Amino acid sequence: MADFTRPLKDLRFRIFYGALLSRRYPLVELGSPAYHWILCPTGLNANSVVYSGGVGRDISFEHALVRNYGCQVVLLDPSPTGLATMERPENKIPQFMHQPVALAGQCGTLKFSRPQDAAEGSWFKKSDGTADLEVPSLNLGTLMKQNGHNHIDLLKLDIEGAEYEVIDDMLKQRLPVRQVLVEFHNNLLPGIRRRQTVRAILKMAAAGYRLVKKDGENHTFIKPAR
Repeated sequence: MADFTRPLKDLRFRIFYGALLSRRYPLVELGSPAYHWILCPTGLNANSVVYSGGVGRDISFEHALVRNYGCQVVLLDPSPTGLATMERPENKIPQFMHQPVALAGQCGTLKFSRPQDAAEGSWFKKSDGTADLEVPSLNLGTLMKQNGHNHIDLLKLDIEGAEYEVIDDMLKQRLPVRQVLVEFHNNLLPGIRRRQTVRAILKMAAAGYRLVKKDGENHTFIKPAR
């Protein structure tokens, strides 16, 4: 049966974004045409602390951070796809530190399902309790302590459904993260609803983050310095 309310819901969603978007920040696009992110470059340099959740098959964005700003990047991905990517010779550079753990809202394990698209290769968080693969997971605060970091300048979350719990945990712990790039998966993975994304965005706004860009499902948030 056709959903005749869909156009109204989509209009409400566009109004929601229009009310929240801030256009006060300089933005740049980094990465390949197929895998790019939009960020605010202000303050990024060789001393910046960057965490990248999700490796997949393409880390052109992370290479661009190194090339343009000299950033050191912590890459997090325990999936077979991510492990294979980090084994490529071109990814064995001193600015990359790969940790084969899943970024999650808790320490323990995370259950993954096989990629919906084998060529694309993204393993994703299971929502029904079953697992094709179970991997070790750590929350962001624990990773920061282990790595000796007391803040993060840029956090990228492309973690296939686990982004909601990571954002909840980050805000609960009040971790000092200046900029967050996140792909929300409500239109991309089964079992994830649009309202989860709306709630996550509103929680970020309530915590002082400004939404400065929406690019498809990718969102860029900045927390202004006080």
